[in-house]
Amino acid sequence: MGKLSWAFSILLLVTVSCLRQEQSGRETIDIVKEIAADSSLPESKLLSGFTRLPSGGDIAIIGSSVSCVQLGQSFLSCDEYENVRGMKRSDDLMDFAGETFSLMCDTACTPYDEFLQEKGEKALRESAVRKVLAALSQKCSVSIYDLEGNQEKNPAKMIILADPWLLQYGKFDIDTLFTLTSCKVPVFSPQGLMMDAAFAGERKYFNIGIIGAPSCVGKGIYRSIFDAKAKEHGIVGARFFEASADKASANIIGSFLDSYIQSGRTEPLDAILVDDWDLDMERLEQDLQAVRDFSREESMLYGKLVSPVFLLAGSSSLTMSACYEKLRELSLFTHRIALPELKSYTFSATPAGSETPFLLIPSDNV
Repeated sequence: MGKLSWAFSILLLVTVSCLRQEQSGRETIDIVKEIAADSSLPESKLLSGFTRLPSGGDIAIIGSSVSCVQLGQSFLSCDEYENVRGMKRSDDLMDFAGETFSLMCDTACTPYDEFLQEKGEKALRESAVRKVLAALSQKCSVSIYDLEGNQEKNPAKMIILADPWLLQYGKFDIDTLFTLTSCKVPVFSPQGLMMDAAFAGERKYFNIGIIGAPSCVGKGIYRSIFDAKAKEHGIVGARFFEASADKASANIIGSFLDSYIQSGRTEPLDAILVDDWDLDMERLEQDLQAVRDFSREESMLYGKLVSPVFLLAGSSSLTMSACYEKLRELSLFTHRIALPELKSYTFSATPAGSETPFLLIPSDNV
């Protein structure tokens, strides 16, 4: 690297890093600084190839096996838009027809809460960055012994971080890296979109209930994201409650409000955010209507716990809408005449002694 180019890279890194740190109160991790400062690194060269996006690329979903499969299946059956004009109404055609979703199931670092406790925050953040780089690569490995990566795969044109831990411990660094290297690949987090629905619009919602994924409730991760997002959007005094859904209940919203009452809370909720992809949002809307219908028993029991101006939002529908609209905005649809399809990959730990902690391998080879 020439002296001028090197100096410019350092100046760019310092400027953007300081700006992002000022905005978020966080500093990015070393791997991001190293890649951004040295354009000769393979990772830097990889990222520089995404100033323009490949419409033929895949949509990568990164996270735990359960989360990846849930998201992937939801995308396969999504029909929320009229595909010719992009209007928000069903047209009996799959919204993501012709698209390929690469499920990149992480078995190397999950469960994330245990990895975080054992290895620490920086290790999880670096792991998230490395997994995104693997999604962008046109290579993957044949097996855990193929350290060079000798199998072809499609690069990602869009990335979804499926689990809340990847939002809290990774997305900031990924966004910083992409900004510093002019990588244009969109990166979404279902939980981030969900929190933004409550905090980012003109109307702010201050008393928030979260129906969370059973594997995440009680782990502290929703609380961490809630606090970070409230700070990001300048919300002071926001209140938080979380519980998992009683899926056997006749009214899931009512059951959630029962848990809310049992916690000692009495003030009306302004919003319920749903991060359980097994739940049907249409069913939850019906449950909410029953709670607000003065002719129903549910209204007498729970109506006072729901504010007059109320938001019910699900990370599932928000994620699919965000992805659809971004693909349309950037003209990234493949326009292949085919049903959407899934490809499965696994992030597998490498043998002891390897400098590479994990490799991306087609799941059939694992």
